[in-house]
Order: sequence, then C-alpha cells, then structure tokens
Amino acid sequence: MLGFKSHASYTLDDLSMNNPDMVLDMLNTLRTQLTPMARRELAQLRAIKQADCESKGLEFTDFYDWDLAYYKRTKTECTHNIDSTLIKSYFHVPDVVCRLFALFEEIMQLRFCKVDASVWHPLVELYEVWDTNEFVGHCYLDLYSRPRKYANGATFHIRSGFTRKTGAREYPVVALVTNFVQPTNGEPALLSHANLKTLVHEMGHVLHNLCSVTKWSMFHGTRVCRDFVECPSQMLENIIWTPSVLQKLGVHYQTKQPIPLCIVDAIIAAKPQVAGVFYLQKLFYAVYDISIYHSPGSHVDASLVYNTLEKNVALCNTGGIETIGAATTRQVVRGYDSKCFVYLWGQALAADMFSTRFGRDGVFNQQTWMEYRNVILRPGGSTDIMNCVHQFLGRKPQYNAFFTQIGLD
Repeated sequence: MLGFKSHASYTLDDLSMNNPDMVLDMLNTLRTQLTPMARRELAQLRAIKQADCESKGLEFTDFYDWDLAYYKRTKTECTHNIDSTLIKSYFHVPDVVCRLFALFEEIMQLRFCKVDASVWHPLVELYEVWDTNEFVGHCYLDLYSRPRKYANGATFHIRSGFTRKTGAREYPVVALVTNFVQPTNGEPALLSHANLKTLVHEMGHVLHNLCSVTKWSMFHGTRVCRDFVECPSQMLENIIWTPSVLQKLGVHYQTKQPIPLCIVDAIIAAKPQVAGVFYLQKLFYAVYDISIYHSPGSHVDASLVYNTLEKNVALCNTGGIETIGAATTRQVVRGYDSKCFVYLWGQALAADMFSTRFGRDGVFNQQTWMEYRNVILRPGGSTDIMNCVHQFLGRKPQYNAFFTQIGLD
C-alpha cells in the first residue's frame, strides 16, 4: 500500500543504511572477513576442550554451542593469566566515577557537581553538569542493584533539552542505571573490566544527551536514526582499551596505588579472544533479522530460517538438536525489526572515528574531543548524522579500523 517491497524496506527508509541491499552488502562484507577468523578460533577451542576431557578421563565427542562460554573463559585465563579478582580491586565504583568525571572535565570541559536533592533511593546520586560557567543539565546515577529494580544497564531520558518560544533553554535531565553489587558488610563495590565497559557505554549515552543542543525535544540527544544511536557509546568504550586511560581510572581501593602496567597490558591483550566468533554471532542475528523481514513471500518459517542461519552463518554446532531460538530474539520485535545490524554498523563507525581521530591526535586531545562533541553529539537527530560523521572523519567511513580492532590482520 505504501509502495515498499518489504517490511524491511519500510523500516529502513529513514536510516543512514536506508535499504535492505545496503544492509546485506555490509553484512556480507563483514561475513567474508569474520568467517575464516571464527573457524580458526573454534578449532582452537575444540582442541582445548579435547585436552580438558582427556585430562579428566572424559569422553570427547565434539565442540558444541553450549561449550563456547566456558572454553572461551578457559582460553583467556590460560593464555593471559587474567586474575579477575585482582582486576576488580583496582576499580572501586566511587573512585571510578570520580575519575571518569575528572576525565570528562579534562577532555570535554564538562564539570559534574554532586548536589543534595530528594531522590528515589538513598544510593542514587544527582549531579549538576556545567560547561565552564554555563549550565548543561542534570544527571542521576543509580548504579547499584536492589529488588524490583530494572535489571539491565540503561540510560533514560527524564527530560529532553529544547528551546522554548521565548528563546529560553529547557535543560536535559538524564538517568544512568546499572546493577552493580552494592557495598555491604564492609565489602566495597568493585567493578570487573566488563562492568567498567557497561558503565562507560552508558556514560556515552549520558554525554550524548547532555551535550546535545537542539530546538526541538524530538531531535534531542540519542533521538537520532536507530542505526546511529549506539555509536557514540561504542565510540566511548574505546577509552577503556587504552592503557593511559586505564591507568587514570584504576586505583587499588585499599592501597590507593595505581593499577600496574602489567595488569593493564593483560587486560588489553585479552580483548581479541575469539572476537571472530563473537562478532559472527552478532552478524548471524542481523542476517536472521533482515532475512525474515525482507522475505519475498507472505509466510516465513522463522524457526527454519533461524536454525539454518545459526549453522551456516554463526557456525554453531547444536549436535543436531533443533531449537526454537527464534523465540528468544526479542530485538526483532522490540523496535529493532530489520535493524539488528545497527550494533555492528555502530561498532564499525565507532572504531573508525576513534582510530582515525584519537589514534592520530591522542586520546587526551581536548581540541579533538571538543570537535567530536560539537560535530557528532551536539546536533542530536536534527541533521543527517552521516554528514556529521563524514565531516569528523574527513572522508566516508571505512571498515579497516574495526577489523584491526578485533585482531583481524
């Protein structure tokens, strides 16, 4: 009725990747590069499982999909001698938050000032955010788990910024929500590196909402086209894989000594572990999503498509067991229909921006961060975001930095 060939064609129309063919071309490019890498990684994990079974006197049959998480962790710990408990001791939540705010003041001229206010829980904190002497907005931090609280990490608009008819500014209010373990019985609240990634990722959304200045609230902050909404957060994640930044953030909660370089090196060296498998799984979900919504027929057997692609794209071995995995892919029916590719696309854009600009200019270069703030974050969804990306990069985006970032030569 609306003249679109498929549901995917309709839902992608207002995105930067605005048609299914563009999405499929991108996914095929990534698949070509990721598949050989993933096959090598799976062969390594299979050998680790086989050796493990032999050492325990167990029969080795094959390497299955459900083995992946355990042997991925085994490979990381054996290869890099990662002590997760030791790493946590250097990332005490209050210290990390304080040091993150100090970093944002250094590189983006944003000053977070804690204020006394009525909040919904005693562990929630409210901050005023200032740019030199100019007020920017408010930020709530709700970092610790408790019963009946929203279970995932997220950033919520409480109020979007906009300009009133009088010219007066309505300032944004944003809440960052995570579920870190509360400090209890004398035990401090400590973060794993994965927890730190979650915190910094959500901080990326916070900065996007705080730094955006738009006339209309509907275009404010993260209200950009869906295939860019994660990109600023994914871009900011890069700082926690940068040794000099980790050394700024990491301080032992007891001794107050900075995190040793040997631990920082171990954290960073462990990053590319089975990255091919990890991203190929994300690619599988994206291919499945676009396949069911860009199907030429009126009926789609979702389970058949899912199980076939899981085997052929994600290289999963389910031992011949047919599952109903299609019922677990909630993103495809929760606003991400035809858009599951956005995580990969955002990761590629983020890697390109960080590598191209901050890799050249330095991660603490305030001038580059201010350009990023003004060119990428400030417009929100009020302009074509890909024009902003082109302006910041000085060219069209490329995949090279993403491939290098995940360890693909």
